[in-house]
Amino acid sequence: MTINASNIENSFSKINSHFSKLTDYIWPIKRHEISKFLFITLLMFCILFIQNLIRALKDSIVTTMIGAETISFLKFWGVMPSAFLITVIYVKLVNRMKAENIFYLIISIFLTFFALFAYVIFPNHEMLHLRPVTVHNLTASLPNLKWFILLLSKWSFSLFYIIAELWPNVVFALLFWQFVNNITTVEESKRFYPLFGLLSQTGIYLAGHFLENLSNINYYVTNKFALQSSFHTLSIQIILTIVLILGIVSIKTFWLLNHKVLDKKHMALLRFKTKNKSITIAKSFQMILSSRHIRLIATLLICYGIAINLVEGPWKAAATKIYKTPTEYAAFIGSYLSYTGVFTIFFVLLGSNIVRRMGWFTSAVITPSIVFITGILFFAVNNFEGFAGLIIANFILTDPALVAITIGAIQNVLSKSSKYTLFDSTKEMAYVPLEPEIKISGKAAADVIGTKLGKSGSAFLQSLIFIILPSASYQSISICLMIIFILTCVTWIWATKELNKEYKNSIKFSQK
Repeated sequence: MTINASNIENSFSKINSHFSKLTDYIWPIKRHEISKFLFITLLMFCILFIQNLIRALKDSIVTTMIGAETISFLKFWGVMPSAFLITVIYVKLVNRMKAENIFYLIISIFLTFFALFAYVIFPNHEMLHLRPVTVHNLTASLPNLKWFILLLSKWSFSLFYIIAELWPNVVFALLFWQFVNNITTVEESKRFYPLFGLLSQTGIYLAGHFLENLSNINYYVTNKFALQSSFHTLSIQIILTIVLILGIVSIKTFWLLNHKVLDKKHMALLRFKTKNKSITIAKSFQMILSSRHIRLIATLLICYGIAINLVEGPWKAAATKIYKTPTEYAAFIGSYLSYTGVFTIFFVLLGSNIVRRMGWFTSAVITPSIVFITGILFFAVNNFEGFAGLIIANFILTDPALVAITIGAIQNVLSKSSKYTLFDSTKEMAYVPLEPEIKISGKAAADVIGTKLGKSGSAFLQSLIFIILPSASYQSISICLMIIFILTCVTWIWATKELNKEYKNSIKFSQK
């Protein structure tokens, strides 16, 4: 039997071809792009790691040291106006400073505040805040302003929450993505961005794992250096020290990208410019009212924001029954973040197959279905703790309150994971068959109105209830929130069904 050399050569070339395709699929980064990709990835990792640490810390401080009910007040009355203010400041900076210097300035302001909070403000918060007797007298004389008084009396915690909430909007969404979008070509983005998504979830997992082990790290540092500071103060200082280190690494990485990694061609593209034709709130409303397709997409965004916030408030309040200190609460949030990262990666890997095999509607309806089913389970156990919680607890031999917290955590993990993947991808797909003008302005309109109304609408609603009923707590109004939650989810599923019809009609129309 003779062996043909040409056949062997062809076989090897086919194997090499298949292996090359597999390698390109797993690692699509070209050799000359590796340094650029790795530095951008490092910058993204640092920013997201910081984001997840301060997100957990702000919730830990506010829920355990002021009260979970105040979060809705902070979101509507603190974060929203601050976001508008910083947008105005940013626009003015863009017209007066280099893009690179804007990044350094804003990051430095954030890091300076975090350093002051860790080493000056928090260790002395009892001296800086109003005395408990004064707060009690003020709330007794002005009961309807109780929650505002509590927030102002512990002003440093409120300020930390607001600053921490601004980080993802200002540093990640604005500074990071505007920089990356400017230095990345369309062809590069197709290969870079999917990997960015996977790596960002890795950052969530690692941040969560770090927080889970915070107590052990605290004990080690205390014993190693014979420190005398309070346990919880040291925990906060450890977290914010890591934040400061990663912040400095971010600044250095950004400098290296600008001065060592990027070539002149990429630097020529790097401009932060404001667009003269930016869409206003009034124009957004006009666009939404004129197009049923856009109106339905905005409805999905509004319903998501309301539904998630309606569950998060009671869940965080329930968690304070078990996790009573900032350190314990941060470890709990760390566990939740770790699972969110793992499940998001799982949904990323499955998401494209679900869309391809089962169609748009099935993929789009998964997120509201998950939110609805898990949310109802949480409210059922939380509202009827003595009945439903006791029945479940008897089977698994644990505290009914812990059952509610666990179900709430599962609800948040699955909801956020499916939102980051299936919900976001199907929402973006819904824009594709639209006419170019409607696609561009309609997306801006739906994102502006849908996102703002979803987040702020729920926060305003909850804060209004607490103003009218100052003695109320999340536990006492939980049934009311459950009814609003059910109506929101039903509307969400209905809007998804109606949008599916519009989506199919738009596809047919675009193919004519």
